[in-house]
Amino acid sequence: MSLSSDDMELQLKIIKEFIRDKVEKTGAEGVVLGLSGGLDSAVVLKLCLEALSPEQVHCLLLPEEATPDIDTEHARELAEEWEAPFTIIDIGPVIDNFPIEKEYKLPLANLKARVRMCVEYYYANLENKLVVGTSNKSELLLGYTTKYGDSAADFLPIGDIYKSDLGELAEYIGVPSHIIKKVPRAGLWKGQTDEKELGYSYDELDAVLKGIEVNASGQEIAEKTGMKLSEVEEIKKMVAKGAHKRKFPTILKLRSRTVGIDWREFSY
Repeated sequence: MSLSSDDMELQLKIIKEFIRDKVEKTGAEGVVLGLSGGLDSAVVLKLCLEALSPEQVHCLLLPEEATPDIDTEHARELAEEWEAPFTIIDIGPVIDNFPIEKEYKLPLANLKARVRMCVEYYYANLENKLVVGTSNKSELLLGYTTKYGDSAADFLPIGDIYKSDLGELAEYIGVPSHIIKKVPRAGLWKGQTDEKELGYSYDELDAVLKGIEVNASGQEIAEKTGMKLSEVEEIKKMVAKGAHKRKFPTILKLRSRTVGIDWREFSY
């Protein structure tokens, strides 16, 4: 994606109005944001600071044993440079209170994400703020999030922007180039990177996801992207497998109108 200056300004205007609207209509006093030192949270932080006042934005830096030191340094640098209030809390002692089986990486990684979100919601409740999420569209579609962890937020300003398109937006709003160029990683275990774990680059993944978005067939996507049909089908299976993370918990329908099925919500 390559947007003109006018289109970029329009997109930014819409996102910032969305942030302000969410805060104002809920009567909140601002937002709490988990700042990792990576691209996604840097973009969301800058957008929140431009939409709100700095004192309305509370950044939480939540490292633990596996968190690369450079990520915490980058997060601190961003908060200080942009004059955003921040708090650093080592969540390691909380993690250590669980009966950890360290050879099982995924349950431990998910635990870390859920502990972080618990801390974010604690501060949100304490300060009458909303938790603003930093997940992008690629992560949401691929299910590359932790259920009730990083996917648990009050709203998602960049949730409809693909990861491979985020760099252009980041550059436009002044995110430092070393953050934009960082290898995407959740930092949940040593040596972890998103693309290594997913098995494809974000450019490859997003090319397929954009094809799925317009209901192109697997063969059409393969021909357009130059990828193998088997690879396209594998990515489509990722999207299907992660569907439960994008839905309200399944409720057994026993009445005429059921939450999450046919109960229409209205703003009052």
